[in-house]
Amino acid sequence: MKVYTTNTKEKKNRKSLLALIIGLTLIACAIIITLCVTLTRSDREVGGNIIDPPGEQTEKYVMPLGEYTFGNEFSDKVVYNKTLKQWRTHNGVDFMVEKGAEVKAVLGGKVAKVQNTTLEGTVITIEQTDGVTTYYKSLSAEVNVNEGDTVKAGDVIGKVDNTMSVEKNDGVHLHLEMTKDGAYIDPLDLLPDGADK
Repeated sequence: MKVYTTNTKEKKNRKSLLALIIGLTLIACAIIITLCVTLTRSDREVGGNIIDPPGEQTEKYVMPLGEYTFGNEFSDKVVYNKTLKQWRTHNGVDFMVEKGAEVKAVLGGKVAKVQNTTLEGTVITIEQTDGVTTYYKSLSAEVNVNEGDTVKAGDVIGKVDNTMSVEKNDGVHLHLEMTKDGAYIDPLDLLPDGADK
């Protein structure tokens, strides 16, 4: 028969306690890792879409209209403006469509301005997630967004009209402009149908 001394019992109890502490620590670590993975995934999922952290662009450009034909192209060199009867740059691309055609945001971002102007009609300005600012001009007065709203690619923001008086003689069209770091850029360099132009 084995006789345990107090020292032996204490050692056995300490080993059992140590094993219990290690076991509980491993379980706690597993719970923490599971929560981190779950919460990270939840933070990145919005409406079923995975949203990457800032700096990682996952949203893709879409065309602003369903059906259209191209009108005047972007030109940083002077071209003749039929309405104004003068030579000037054409800082955007014209999409010829029927009056009332729905206009979609080409990329997600924040609506910076919604303006009704005499020369350019109703204009929606969106500061996009990629650092490009897009201007949708010659829209009808009734729009679907307000300043400060957040939009995603493909959201309908308004309808085309013939409200841009400086291009009135060109017919009903969406005039789309883009700037990057304050300089005008050709929208067709970013839009998916640009290569087909």
